[in-house]
Parts: sequence; C-alpha cells; structure tokens
Amino acid sequence: MCRVDEGFLGLWKGLGPNIARNAIINAAELASYDQIKQSLLGMGMKDNVGTHLAAGLGAGFFAVCIGSPVDVVKSRVMGDRDGKFKGVIDCFVKTARNEGPLAFYKGFIPNFGRLGSWNVAMFLTLEQAKKLLTPAPSH
Repeated sequence: MCRVDEGFLGLWKGLGPNIARNAIINAAELASYDQIKQSLLGMGMKDNVGTHLAAGLGAGFFAVCIGSPVDVVKSRVMGDRDGKFKGVIDCFVKTARNEGPLAFYKGFIPNFGRLGSWNVAMFLTLEQAKKLLTPAPSH
C-alpha cells in the first residue's frame, strides 16, 4: 500500500525487484518443466496427465528454490517503510549478514504451495491445449 508521504512514485516502489523476480521464476518454471518432463519420459513414463502433473510440481519446486531469495528481497524492499534499505543490493547484503542464508527461504512452503499448484494448472492446461490443437498424423 502506498503511503501519502511517498507520493505518486511510491506506487512503483519495488518495481525493479518485482520484474526481476517474475523473470527469474518464469525462466525457472519453463526450463525445468521441459527438462523434468523429458527425464520422466526417458524413464519410461507415458506422455499423460500424471507425467504433466509431476513435471509441473517439479517446475514449481525449482522455481521456488531459485526465486525465493529474489522474492524475499522484493518483499522487504517493497515493505520498507523506515528506509532500512538503500536498495536491492543493500537489502540482500543486510539480510545475508544479519539473518544468514536461510532467511532467503522464509515462506518456502506457502510459496511452493502457490507456485506448485499454479504450475500444475498451467502446464496441464498447456499440454491439453497442445493435444487439441496438434493435428493427428496422417498415414
């Protein structure tokens, strides 16, 4: 929420970290989904809903592992009402120094619940849409 004393530009506080967070998480989701799916197919699983579900959950897990540090920093920068942080790098350094590396994984379980379920829904939908839109091979 934007405070009155932050002015109009306060509406965009944390925009940079939010863009970085979304780019990192989206890249992790997309890259890991295909890799996990190919690995599962290589282990003999069929290209079906079960495989898509497992690959979607795996993609959500990797996205949270990779994205959590950026997510924590983004949230702290956006919520910094007291001016504790001079920016993203300062927040990262102070968090690591004062709380240790595990601080970057606070909220991991709820984040995985959210991103894991999102990835399952997104990739199941994608796979079903691909199946509907891909023409059957002609013989």
